Order: sequence, then structure tokens, then C-alpha cells
Amino acid sequence: MFRSVYKYIVVLVTFFILGTGCNTDDPFRIPPPDLSTVPAPFDLQNLQPVEVIPGVQIFIHEDGFGPYYVTARDEVWIYKTLRTDEGDIIYSTFSDSRVDPIPISMSIAGSYQNVFNFTILLGYNPGFKAGMLGMREGEKRTIVVQPEQGFANVPSSSMNAAYRNSTLIYDIRVARIEPS
Repeated sequence: MFRSVYKYIVVLVTFFILGTGCNTDDPFRIPPPDLSTVPAPFDLQNLQPVEVIPGVQIFIHEDGFGPYYVTARDEVWIYKTLRTDEGDIIYSTFSDSRVDPIPISMSIAGSYQNVFNFTILLGYNPGFKAGMLGMREGEKRTIVVQPEQGFANVPSSSMNAAYRNSTLIYDIRVARIEPS
């Protein structure tokens, strides 16, 4: 009799351990970012747009300083918020309460990337690169990229494909330029 009770206890304890030890959360799921710490869009009122190439306009909020300006081969540390023209935030260096700038390698910044959502690579496109060129440290700029210079031609398998028809609005501040 003691053996049969002992077997039941062992079986119950085993099921209890297995049942409480199973975590149903997907360990490979990427949680969405917390966008509550993203600042408001830069104000474009009273600023004149400058067309750098067809489909890409820039608005300069504050001039930069220093001896270097962004070229196609530099590594640039920036603060960045990318929105659609509808106001949806795609990516921001300020999400999840972050306060540090991120590095951008300008040598690959004009390439289309096929990556997971919520990554800095989501913002690389020819219009972004064209709008960044010529910036100086400390400069604040809004870059407005029409779809043909944005994600209009990305593969349908890309996470960026959701933004094929969107005008992209980048609020950028250059923190540091590392010339190559």
C-alpha cells in the first residue's frame, strides 16, 4: 500500500514540476519597442525645404559645427526617429528609454536591407543616405523621403515592404562623425 501511494506522490510531483516549469512564452519572439519615450517630431514650420535629389527634401533646424561633414565613407553616430507621413513611428533611437546615439556606416546606408522589424537597418535606403550627406556634428535635420527613394523597390519578403508606398520622415541629429 505504501508503494502505491508513493508512486502516486511521485507522479503528482513530476506533473507539478513539469506543469509549473513550462513557460509558454516564445523565446524567439521579438517584443515591440516602447515608443513612449520618443520625442515629438521636429517642427517644420517656417523652414524652407531643400531638394537634395528628386524625391528627397531636407529641412535644417540647427546648423552643425566642426571640421568634418558626413561623406559616403564615414561612420556617423546619430540620434534618429523614423516616421511615416501618417505619423506612425517605425524606429527611434529614443525607444525603450535609450539615450545613446547609434552608429551608421554610410558606406552601406544606401543599401536595401532585408531584416527583422524594429532594427536600425530598417531605415537604410537611398533617400536616407542622400539626406545625410553634408551634415556636420550637432546638426539637426529632417529628411523627407518619397517612396521612390525610400522602400518602393524592396523585395516583398522584406519587413520594409510594409512601407513601400509611405513617405518616410527622418528626424536626425548628428552626435559624432568618424571620417574614414
